Amino acid sequence: MISIGDGFWNIRGTFKIFKFIDIGTHCSLVRLRSGRYVLLDAYTLTGDVQRDVMQLTDGGAALEAILNLHPFHTVHVKAAAAMFPDARLYGTDRHVARAPELNWESLRTDDPALHEQYKDDLEFSVPRGVDFISANEKLHFSSVLVFHKASRTLHVDDTLAWNNLPFIRGLAFHPTLASVLHARPEAAAEFRAWAQELITRCEDVEHLCTAHMRPLPPDAKTGGSIAERVRGALARVEKVLAKHERRHAAGA
Repeated sequence: MISIGDGFWNIRGTFKIFKFIDIGTHCSLVRLRSGRYVLLDAYTLTGDVQRDVMQLTDGGAALEAILNLHPFHTVHVKAAAAMFPDARLYGTDRHVARAPELNWESLRTDDPALHEQYKDDLEFSVPRGVDFISANEKLHFSSVLVFHKASRTLHVDDTLAWNNLPFIRGLAFHPTLASVLHARPEAAAEFRAWAQELITRCEDVEHLCTAHMRPLPPDAKTGGSIAERVRGALARVEKVLAKHERRHAAGA
């Protein structure tokens, strides 16, 4: 559990593929101006992390909501709901379909009406021009991105990923972008425009919390501007976007 500051804590978790490669996962605890808390994404809390979260939230009584932001991050949803039974539970349509027995709120985490409820503390962004919930369960591109105003932190799941491997270290859009763009010529422009808006919003961001790879990305003070890193990620997918425009313009 990492204290980012100003009421934001990022919890680094374990997620193994092929049973032994730990690519990590995360959730974040956010203190609102009201003094109450929300959890961004779900994780099964144990040990010292569980103790610390319970101490901060008055045994869970001060946690008002769990916001599940990535349609395909569902492994820990039931455990988090059981740990905080009095918290309002929000998710995407896929979360609800995967666990219909849980007491879901009617609003979804990609719904602007929910975003309006938390506008004093949080800002939300949903990628455009791409599938939000792909029919292909292997395509995990889209999620709801959340900005915490007080700590100047961006919480993001697979849409943006931090790679800490030698020679390819840096921020990148999820590699499934080409497969989730809508099959129409204007989809690439819609995504590009959304990404430009994200870059502008990130001018005020100092901390970046991405889901996978165990370490956190460096912050703006030690690793350079978050906005510039997102700009670089967009530049690296421009060939994908241009190819999509050419292919679908030809078939229009």
